[in-house]
Amino acid sequence: MLSRVTSRAAAALVALVMLVGVPLHADAFGAGSSVSRNAQARNIPAPQSYFGFAMGTTGRLAGFDKIKQYFRLVADRSDRVTYQVADKTTMGNDYPVLFVSSPRNLRNLGQIVRDNQRLAEPRGISAQEARRLSERSKPVYLLEGTLHSTEVGNTQALVDIVHRFATEDSDYTETVLDNAVLMVIPSGNPDGQHLVVDHFNRTAGTEYNRVYPDLYHKYVGHDDNRDWFMFTQREIRTRVRLEQTYRPVVGHYMHQAGTTGPRLWTPPYDEPLGSGIDPITLQSATLQGQEAARALTAEGKKGVGSDDAYGIFWNADVMGFSTFLGTSLFLTEIASARDLAYPYTSSDGKPLGSQNRTMRMLQPYDKNTWTLEQIVAYAKTAAYAGIENVAKNPESWLFNNLYQTTRNGVALPDVEPGTPHAYVIPAGQRDPFAVLEMMRIFEFGRAEIEQAKAPFTAGGKTYAAGSYVLRTRQPLGRWIDQLLKIDKYPEQAARKCGNCPLIMPYSETTDNLGLLLGVDVDPVEQAFTASLQRVHRVLPQPVRMPAAPRGAYLVAPESYGVAHVLSRLQKGAVPTFRSAKEFEAAGRTFAPGTVVVPPTAAARQVLQSVSADTGLQVYGTDELPKVDGFTLKQGTKVGLIRGANNMPGGWMTWLLDTYGIDYKVVSADDYGDLAAKYDTIVLADGVSRNTIVNGLDPAKNPPEFRWARGVGEEGWTKLADYVSGGGNLVAIGSASETARQLLKLPIENAAPTDPAKLNAPGALLRATYDPEVPAAWGMPESGAVWFNRDAAYKLTGDGRVASKYPGDGDLLASGYAAGTETLNGLANVATFEVGKGHATVAGSEITFRSWPRQTWPIVVNSIYQGPSKPGRSG
Repeated sequence: MLSRVTSRAAAALVALVMLVGVPLHADAFGAGSSVSRNAQARNIPAPQSYFGFAMGTTGRLAGFDKIKQYFRLVADRSDRVTYQVADKTTMGNDYPVLFVSSPRNLRNLGQIVRDNQRLAEPRGISAQEARRLSERSKPVYLLEGTLHSTEVGNTQALVDIVHRFATEDSDYTETVLDNAVLMVIPSGNPDGQHLVVDHFNRTAGTEYNRVYPDLYHKYVGHDDNRDWFMFTQREIRTRVRLEQTYRPVVGHYMHQAGTTGPRLWTPPYDEPLGSGIDPITLQSATLQGQEAARALTAEGKKGVGSDDAYGIFWNADVMGFSTFLGTSLFLTEIASARDLAYPYTSSDGKPLGSQNRTMRMLQPYDKNTWTLEQIVAYAKTAAYAGIENVAKNPESWLFNNLYQTTRNGVALPDVEPGTPHAYVIPAGQRDPFAVLEMMRIFEFGRAEIEQAKAPFTAGGKTYAAGSYVLRTRQPLGRWIDQLLKIDKYPEQAARKCGNCPLIMPYSETTDNLGLLLGVDVDPVEQAFTASLQRVHRVLPQPVRMPAAPRGAYLVAPESYGVAHVLSRLQKGAVPTFRSAKEFEAAGRTFAPGTVVVPPTAAARQVLQSVSADTGLQVYGTDELPKVDGFTLKQGTKVGLIRGANNMPGGWMTWLLDTYGIDYKVVSADDYGDLAAKYDTIVLADGVSRNTIVNGLDPAKNPPEFRWARGVGEEGWTKLADYVSGGGNLVAIGSASETARQLLKLPIENAAPTDPAKLNAPGALLRATYDPEVPAAWGMPESGAVWFNRDAAYKLTGDGRVASKYPGDGDLLASGYAAGTETLNGLANVATFEVGKGHATVAGSEITFRSWPRQTWPIVVNSIYQGPSKPGRSG
């Protein structure tokens, strides 16, 4: 048993290396240098010598290219450090990772990985054997800087940290190097390091703002730590693969916060507490936080706080995937400086941060100024304390965090009473592409997936062959349960006292995958018998193209994967018709919105390819259906107004890119003739009148950001004229209010803004859809919609309601919401004729972080429907 699992672990490590396409540094498995440590130290320049200034110097930031060069130099000259390129980033930069340990540990890194992966697979291994492996192996300690790229101090601090361990001979460094392996990710978002720090350095001595004005990740900006369960972004997937391979016992994620809070925040965390977290990892994180606080206090570094913030252990989107691997999430949040690298001074001359001496802050900060030098110093002290705590207790960390936590996962229904035995994803669902995407998420996370070879009965229900089964008795059982259970917020537990106010989580209140994707998921409480086979690779459901028909090819509209169908037909210049009514053909009933395509060779080639990729069935009919509908405009040109540094707009670019829709970000230069450039314009959530009219100040930002400058009242009017003159506008979330102002739409936001009347901070609510309205083509009669203190409308004039909230009852589907009865009967999605043009508004952010894929067809339908021409097929 041991040898088989070990082989799998070794294969996983090799697969990682093959994936990234860059070999491991020779020191990882080969002989180390014979040069003495002291001699090596003399050959490695100190950071101040190499960069020309000390890390933390006011107004000075080392660029990421030079940091990478320095780390390569250190690795070349030291047998304590290896340097790898783990992957390429979204924008094509290197994603580096360093391993820092004793030469012996680095030579034996392969064995360490195999032992640690074996510990993390507790089945077939006794506690005695696990302890033996824990004594033989070494814990991996992950340090990551600047996932958020304006939090620049931590990567600067990591330069000093790596240098110290590469060069210093002391009892402290010897203990760490001998007893642990540091896995250092200098930046979780290298693209952002280049964008932010390079911009800072280029603008020195100019009148331009020093802080980068746009998203510091191509797609998601600051939201790059909100991708821990859908894994949409390349950098997130890279880090997860590293964590899956090396299995760190601690992940020290080094962040910065605002300027006026604690000088450094550290665990313990705040409420609420979900069932998805193993108590061992959370207790260990608290231990790390208190060790850091103790060290900071001992060094006279004041203003260290804990608790009362960062209640991140409710949903997987914040707590991170590594938590479910047994990694203790050790978060530090250090106060930021002014303009990244300049002293911040309080305007009133008073000391910064809370001055209340409490158990949550034993020693308030007593100065009114805060510097980059202090950020770097605090970061290093916290890191050194956390590292030492693990290095002094290596066997305990390995046994508890890798073996015990995963063993608890295998016994999850016993450890957490009320956890289902399994979740069943029934075969034959309305959207096979949604099922495919869901199961690929679990596949990427390396959950154990099974599929029925024959019909079976579970929980009193019969399931067809092909149904998927995800048992919770497995190492990742907590993760599976976290993503598939209906979230019920712990209202009583999430209070400091019985009458205290309810604490809201740091992020959202639900991450239910089934509801977000529109997949039916059944929890099964008790064990059952079924003929199941393990699924090692999730594939689209098998589909067969029909024989070439004489009439037309047909694709039903129920899947959000139809977005791929439409975009590829557009790229292939294939004439495309969508039915406006239900009709019968090919032995079945087709809903409004069905895609009707002529039986040409070009059409067949496109449809065959997209069908194989998505699992969507293509039908053929020898008689062209006679039905009213719309002919889509070939080569539909889409413009996206997103504004600078607007994360919802960034997510929208990811969605448009992912689904192959031909679009461009609208530039201020385009307002001279919008109609010539765009058939449809999308307003991303967060785009306001101010975004459009005022935008970025050209005098404060370099010329490359002129696209985001304001277009003034004249541009605002031109946008309105574009729509009334025949253009098509689609507005999402808060931009629906922008569209209302722009076009004087006959709607009124009737959702209460007082949280005492309506409080739904990131929840899934019930909604209904009218498939007769083109915006809702392919949508189910009812489903879950994302809601986060959004608008909901009463129509005061002509318009069509595509989606509304049910007229009575509690609307909560998953998460937390109070006062939802105030939304009963209100519209969420509505369409309007505006002069010769069209407008569609969605009051809620139906594209939130790309999560609610079930509602993505509303955007796609609206993009293509507006410029289409009414007609009749046949």
